[in-house]
Amino acid sequence: MPLHRTILYQSSDLLTLRHVGCCPADKRPGEVEQAEADSIVLPLRGAFVQHFSPREQVLAEPNQALLFAAGRPFRISHPVAGDDCLAVQPSPAVWHEVLSATVGADGLGSRGLGTHGLLTAPAMAARHLLWRRLERGLADSLEAEESGLALVAAALHAARRARREDRPRRRAERSRRSEQVEAARIALLTEPEKRWTLGDLARRVYSSPYHLAHAFREEVGVPVHQYQQRTRIARAVDLLLETDRDLTVIALDLGFASHSHFTSVFRQMTGAPPTSFRAKSRKILIAPPAAPR
Repeated sequence: MPLHRTILYQSSDLLTLRHVGCCPADKRPGEVEQAEADSIVLPLRGAFVQHFSPREQVLAEPNQALLFAAGRPFRISHPVAGDDCLAVQPSPAVWHEVLSATVGADGLGSRGLGTHGLLTAPAMAARHLLWRRLERGLADSLEAEESGLALVAAALHAARRARREDRPRRRAERSRRSEQVEAARIALLTEPEKRWTLGDLARRVYSSPYHLAHAFREEVGVPVHQYQQRTRIARAVDLLLETDRDLTVIALDLGFASHSHFTSVFRQMTGAPPTSFRAKSRKILIAPPAAPR
């Protein structure tokens, strides 16, 4: 499948930041591959599935951070359109230092981590903003390194939470539940603006409303309605940074009841109203004027 990797920033003794984009020709899994080094992958747009085995896979989308372990084989498929990701690859020394600081104090080490975890809304916004500043050549070395390391820490914390919330279940039950939950997530990602009811979503994935709500919260870590809001906010961040679209139009296009509803949810999740977020981000994304000669 067509895969494009672009180095946005590189420091041999600290970290490398890359933009990775994929435009698949079909939905079938690609060839077996593996990461050369431990790294964090932060989906920006779209979605993909990372397959480790017939019974173990991860749906990657903008709500999440993924941990790609060095040397572990996997295949990638795309249930929807292609994807764009920001990949952060720390040096081995930095990786172990951040890992120790985030999950190693209690002796769990990497065993205390899952393969992925839900990012906070502020981390999602910071991720997107760093990507754009790097692409436009606005982020200097200090900003790229500090922001990149902050995202690594945020991702490891998210993966640690996911590991702790994971509950053991019978393999067959987990496989069936996971498939239904993944199908529900894909539906929500594909149509974030739709006014879903739990019944509609359950019928889409051949489940009962109660079973889906219970399984979704256990598998994903948040309720269905909160996941939908997170998905809408992730898309809203993209639109606020990349377009001049009116806030009311964005709100209605994403399925919010009104401008005020959108503002309330955005403020609650990111800590700032969309108007302020857009204004502040636009200033950050504008190159400073050249110094007078």
